[in-house]
Amino acid sequence: MGISELWSRGFALFPEAGAGEEDATDGAATRGARASAPHGTDGGGGGRPRWGSTAEFILAAIGSAVGLGNLLRFPYMVYKHGGCAFLVPYALAVVFLGVPILAMELALGQVAQSGCVDALAAMHARAWGIGAAATAGAFLLASYYCVVLAWAWCFLAATWQPTMPWSDGRAAAFFVDDVLARWDGGDGTSGRPDDRDGTDGAVAAFERRGLGPMNWWLVLGLTLTWAMCFLCVKRGAESAGKAVWITVPLPYLALFVLFFKGIFAPGAGAGITAYLGTIESNTLGKGEAWIDAVAQIFFGLSVCCGAMPAYASNCPRDERCGANAVRVAIANSLTSLLSGFVVFAFLGHLAMTRGVDVADVADGGWSLAFVVYPSAFASFGVPGGQIFATLFWVAILTLGVDSAFALTEAVVCAVCDRSSFCAANRGFAAFCVCFCCWCLGLTMCTRGGYYVVDIVDAYVSRYTLTIAGLAECVFVGWVYGAERLRDETAVVSGHAFMGKGAYFPVTIKYVVPAALATMLSYQIAVEAREAYGGYPRWATNSFGWGLCVVTPLSLACVGAARPLDVGRKFCHVGGAGARSAGSYSYSLGVSDEGVGGRTTRVTDGIRTLDRGEVEMGPSGI
Repeated sequence: MGISELWSRGFALFPEAGAGEEDATDGAATRGARASAPHGTDGGGGGRPRWGSTAEFILAAIGSAVGLGNLLRFPYMVYKHGGCAFLVPYALAVVFLGVPILAMELALGQVAQSGCVDALAAMHARAWGIGAAATAGAFLLASYYCVVLAWAWCFLAATWQPTMPWSDGRAAAFFVDDVLARWDGGDGTSGRPDDRDGTDGAVAAFERRGLGPMNWWLVLGLTLTWAMCFLCVKRGAESAGKAVWITVPLPYLALFVLFFKGIFAPGAGAGITAYLGTIESNTLGKGEAWIDAVAQIFFGLSVCCGAMPAYASNCPRDERCGANAVRVAIANSLTSLLSGFVVFAFLGHLAMTRGVDVADVADGGWSLAFVVYPSAFASFGVPGGQIFATLFWVAILTLGVDSAFALTEAVVCAVCDRSSFCAANRGFAAFCVCFCCWCLGLTMCTRGGYYVVDIVDAYVSRYTLTIAGLAECVFVGWVYGAERLRDETAVVSGHAFMGKGAYFPVTIKYVVPAALATMLSYQIAVEAREAYGGYPRWATNSFGWGLCVVTPLSLACVGAARPLDVGRKFCHVGGAGARSAGSYSYSLGVSDEGVGGRTTRVTDGIRTLDRGEVEMGPSGI
């Protein structure tokens, strides 16, 4: 047999493959016909839903990448690590980590016309477990992400009361006691949202009482969020493509309004100076700043969770996936910078109204969104504060829903790729996935649910996605070959992919694995010194190590032990000498076992052999 092996039955790269015995066709004509397939048509994806245009796909990818981390985490990281100095490791992380790994995932989905599970299985029959682990991460992310959006629904509903509940300076109490209804520490108070101190604190109450009863208002908000996600993913790219024209521009509109309001507010200058007006170069010598920069771009681009391959699988094969990766990465970074100006302009104003320094009000994470920001809006009075608070919550909800249904699409795509029944009944498959995520989210709507959100958030980002990303890059870079993927993608799409130099292979094989391995080692070392958050062992073992680490790793191990036959979807690209001899194959189909006379449709110099095995090489050999 030739260079490539086929491990499957009945799976064709192009829909007409395997339809009957046919002679090899002219490669140039076939490539031109398929490459010119318009958006919204099949174009070789076996009936997959399609994006209406390149712009629609770019919007969807930006919506997936840009999320709550851009608004809540990035600004505080810049402030924490020396202002402008932090932009140096961040920019390097974008160029040498974010863009290559995003381009790799877009190429996998676009060339294979499948989600990450089938795409990796097509490259090697034992690699599907890596994609399954990443998809499990997407499932967990979506489950807790929608609970956070349920919190935002509660704040949005409370905004238009005659007097905002947090206008008297009790934003923290409103969030902890009224929205979360979190267990108190035995003294009648629950403290701040991130309070984890002492044996008599809120965490100790969580340890004694467990999850507790569910809060119906959070269940209602969770149900509303998942209903929106279902409507966006029930028809795949067809329904998501319509939604992103609303859910992606809307938060930008809200952010620009808040930006212009914030920069002209009294005290905004002090906040912006604290954000980017300082340059502490000694930060560059601290490993923590580099780790945070890598983490910000890695998690901020929604890579290694199956979302980007799932979205790219709905594109025609002639999309410029390398250029699209650059566009999405730039949009993500610019959004983060804009969010920082919005955040710190309001923090400067809040600090001025309280007569304190910006450092006294600056905070990151959930406290920034649900404690600090409501306090800042309350200072504008009624109805101004209500209007700007509404814009903020709309931005939070639309940013979150975009990311949530992208994560959901990753799971639905994997399910539909594996099951013909689910593919034919996509709405039912989408409902089942949404329902399962909703059920897991119910545990986070309890009185102890905030701690479950915190644990799942930490362990998925620290371990699940990092390990999946590391395994994916090592496999593509060293087992399959980064150069091979680059060359095959260029042949399939008809466009240069990430240049012809060493940038893509070197980053995928060396830079990205080294960065992720360092980040993983750092997180393990931190946890070895102190258990995360001081939470009870039953909580971290069940929701952290068990749910977020052991389960995805088990899927990866099962994948390594049990090959998954989906068929090869990639071609082998020969060397320079072969290139001069003729054109190259970029498509193949697979014959059905047990069906006599069925062979593959072949193009550009692939010779059909017995039992669907093909030998690949230049035309005329």
